[in-house]
Amino acid sequence: MAIRRWQWVRRWLPLAIGAAVMAVWAWAARPSPLTAPILTDDISQTRLDTVPPAPRNEQYLEQTFVPRWNGLSEVELIAARSGEPDAAEDGRLTLQLFDDDATLITEQTLETSAISHNQTITLSFDPQTRSLNRTYRLRLSGNETNPVSVWAYDLDVLARGQLTATAAANAQELRFTTRTQLTFADAVWSLVTMLSRDGLIMLLALFFLPLPGCLLLLLVEKTKNEKRKGERPSFSATRFPLTATRFPLTPLLADPFAWWGTAFALGVSLWPMLWFGLTLAGGRFHSWSLWAIFILGWTAVLTLWLSNRNAREKRPRPITLSPRHLVALSLLALILAARLLAVRDLAFPPWVDSGRHSLITAVMTETGQTPSDYASYLPVTRFPYHFGFHTLAASLELMSGWPLPRLLLFLGQLLNSLLPLTVYAAVWLILRRRGAALLAAFLVGLPFLFPGFYATWGRLTQLTAMLVMPVLVAFTWLVVRGGRAWRRAWWLLALLAAGVFFTHFRVFAYYLPLPFVVWLSARGRQGHNLLAAAGSGLLLAGPRLFQLLAITNPGRQITYTQTSYNAFPTNYITPGWERYYWTAASIGLVLALTAVLLRRRWPVLPLVMTGWTAALLAALSLDRWGLPGTTVLNLNSMVITLFLPLALFLAATAVPLWRWLRQRHWLAALMAWFCLGGGLMAVTLFGVRQQISILNPQTILARPADLPALAWADQNLPETAVIAVNSWKWLGETWSATDGGLWLVPLTGRSTTTPPADYTYNPKLVQQVRQFNETASAVPDWSDPTQADWLRQQGVTYIFIGQRGGFFDPAALNRNPAVEMVYGRDGVFIFSLFPSP
Repeated sequence: MAIRRWQWVRRWLPLAIGAAVMAVWAWAARPSPLTAPILTDDISQTRLDTVPPAPRNEQYLEQTFVPRWNGLSEVELIAARSGEPDAAEDGRLTLQLFDDDATLITEQTLETSAISHNQTITLSFDPQTRSLNRTYRLRLSGNETNPVSVWAYDLDVLARGQLTATAAANAQELRFTTRTQLTFADAVWSLVTMLSRDGLIMLLALFFLPLPGCLLLLLVEKTKNEKRKGERPSFSATRFPLTATRFPLTPLLADPFAWWGTAFALGVSLWPMLWFGLTLAGGRFHSWSLWAIFILGWTAVLTLWLSNRNAREKRPRPITLSPRHLVALSLLALILAARLLAVRDLAFPPWVDSGRHSLITAVMTETGQTPSDYASYLPVTRFPYHFGFHTLAASLELMSGWPLPRLLLFLGQLLNSLLPLTVYAAVWLILRRRGAALLAAFLVGLPFLFPGFYATWGRLTQLTAMLVMPVLVAFTWLVVRGGRAWRRAWWLLALLAAGVFFTHFRVFAYYLPLPFVVWLSARGRQGHNLLAAAGSGLLLAGPRLFQLLAITNPGRQITYTQTSYNAFPTNYITPGWERYYWTAASIGLVLALTAVLLRRRWPVLPLVMTGWTAALLAALSLDRWGLPGTTVLNLNSMVITLFLPLALFLAATAVPLWRWLRQRHWLAALMAWFCLGGGLMAVTLFGVRQQISILNPQTILARPADLPALAWADQNLPETAVIAVNSWKWLGETWSATDGGLWLVPLTGRSTTTPPADYTYNPKLVQQVRQFNETASAVPDWSDPTQADWLRQQGVTYIFIGQRGGFFDPAALNRNPAVEMVYGRDGVFIFSLFPSP
C-alpha cells in the first residue's frame, strides 16, 4: 500500500500541480491564445444601399437594437464618405452606446482624417453581462466639419430596432453587426437550455444508435457462455452462424468504454443494412414499427445482459470503473458540451450539404424506405447517393416527429461527440492501453481541428462513416495480426466495412488500402481471412452496388475531372496547432524508424498508419505526375479523414515514451510529469476554445430568422407555388441557394428555382436551374416591372429572401409595382408576384 501511495504521489500529484499552474497562468495572463474571448455575431444587418447625411452638431443618427444573448461587447459599422481623407481636416465622429436606462456604456471619438471610405469601424467595450432582450441605443454624432457617415439600408429590416435620423434621410436601418462574448455563466445556461429543449431527442438517439450492436455483442457472449458450460447454444451454428463464430470477448468485457464504442460502430453499420433489406423485401418502416423494434430490442438487451452477467459472475473478471474510466467519462462530457456550444446560436446545420441531407431524410421519412427516387419533392427518378446517415435521421424523425433542422443539427453534434468513443475503443482493442486510448480520444475530441470542423460544412454522412472507421481499423488489425480467436472475427470486419460503404462511398474507398498495408506488415499472413471478409462484405453490399451500376455511368464518373478540384488543402494543416501535431508525428516517425533498426516491436502500428496515409496521398496525386485524375476521390475529402491515423500514430508512439518516462530517476520523472500536466492543461484550454468557436460564419446559410418565415410559407403559400430563391454557383456548374431558401423544398415541399444539390441527377432540371440563375444574377435592378414579367414567364409566383440574402434586393423589389411584400421580419422577406394583366 505504501508503494502504491508513493507511485501515486510520484506520478499524479506533479501532473495535477502542473495542470493547476498552467490554468492559473492562463487565467492571470488573459487575454492569451488559451483564454482569448469567444466572440459571436449576434445581430447581423449586412444589407446596404444608401448613406444618410453625415451627423454634424445637433444632427445625429440613432439606431436601436435588442441583443439575443448576454455578453454584448462589440458593434461594427462601415464608414461612408466622399473623397479621400485629408490629414489637415479636423472632423470628428463620436459613437456612443446607451442601455435602456439611458446609462452611457461607452463613448469613442474618432478623427476623420484617419477614416477612409468603406472602412470598418468597431466600437468595443466591456461585455454587458445582462444584455439579453434589453434595448440599446447607438448614437452617432460629429462636429461641424465631420464628413463621415455610415452605410445604411432604405428598407426596415429589424423587428426590434429602429433608425432615427434628425436630418432628412430615406434610410430605415443602419448597416451594422453586434457581437457578444461568451461567458462561463452563459455557456452553462446555453447548455441547460439546449438539453432541456433537445435533450430527449439526443437521449433517444443514444439508445437507438447502438441497439443492433448491443444485441449482436450480447448474443455472441451468450453463445460463448453456453459453449463454455457444455450446453447446446440457443442459436445453433446452422441457424445463426455469426454468433457461433468464436472470437475473444475479454478485451471488450474488460473495458466498458471499448464495449460501448464497438456497439455504437456496429449499430451505425447495421441500421442502413436493415433499412435496405426491408426495402428490397417490399416493406417499409413506420413510427409504430420502429418503436416496437426499439422496445423489444432493449428488452432483449436487458434480458441477455442479465443472463450473461449471471454467467460472468462465476468467473473472476468483473467490470470495474477505474479512475481512468472516470476521466474518460468526464472527457466525453466535456467534448459533448463543446460541440453543443459550437451550435448554440444555430437553427439549421450549416452549408450546402445540409440541404441535401434534409431532403433525403424527408424523402425517407415520407416513404419509410431507402430511396429509389425523390418522391414528391423533386422530379428525379434515381438515387445514386449513400444513405447510411439518413436511415438514422429518418428513424428518429419517424419516432419523434422532431423539427427536421434541429434533429439534423443536434444528431450531427452527438455523432461528432461519439467519435472519440470509437477511437478509444479502437486503440484499446489494438494496444490494450487505457492511457493510449484516452490520449487518442482526447486528441480527436478537443485539440484536433477535425472532426469538429465537419460541423461547419454539414458533412454528416462523412462524419457518420468516420464514426465507424476506428473500430473497422481495429478489426482489420486484429483479423490479420491478432490472436487465433480474433482471426475468426472476419465476419464482424465484413459488417463494419459494408456499413461504411452504405454510409459514405469515398470513406470506404479511403479505407481500402489499409487491409493491404496491414497484410504486408504481417508478411503476407492471414490473407484468407481478409478474403473471407471481402467476400462477405461484397454479399452484403452487392445488391446496392448493382443498383448503382445500373443507374450511373461509372466510367464517366471516374474519368471526369475539374480544374483545381484536387489541390492539396494546406489550409487544413496550418490553422490552430495542427502543424505542431504533424511535427510531433514527424518526430515520432523518426523514433519509430530508429526502433525498427533496434528490432523493437512497438513501431508496427505507427508504420502501418504511415503506410496507409502515404498510399492514399500517392493514389490521389496521380494528376501531379501527368496521369489521369478523378473528382470521385480527391485530396480535400481525404485529408479531413487523416485525424484518425494521426491520432492512432501519436497514441501508439506515446506508449514507449510513457514507459521510458516511468523508468527515469524519480526527480527527473517528477519534472517530466509536472511538464506533462501543464502541457495537457494548455492543450485542453486551447481545444475547448477552438471547438466552441470552430464554425466558419461564411458557411452559415440559413439563420434563425429564416425558420418562422419557412413555417409561414408552409402554412400560407399554395402547394403549387413556385418560389424564386437567391443562389450562387457553388461547385463546378452546380448552383445552390444562399440562405434559408435552401430549406424550402424539404420543409414545405414547394418547388423552388434552385432546389438542394440532388437536382443535378436530372439533366433537364440542371439546365433549367442554370439558365434561371445565370439570368437572375445579372439583373441590375429588381424594381423594374419588366423583371417581374420575366419571373412570371419562368413560372415563378413567389420570391423568398432569407436573412443572409443574395442577388434579390428586397428594397428594390419593395419598389416594384408588380410585386407585393406578404412577409417581412428580421431581414427575411417573401414577395408575391401580381398576376400578369
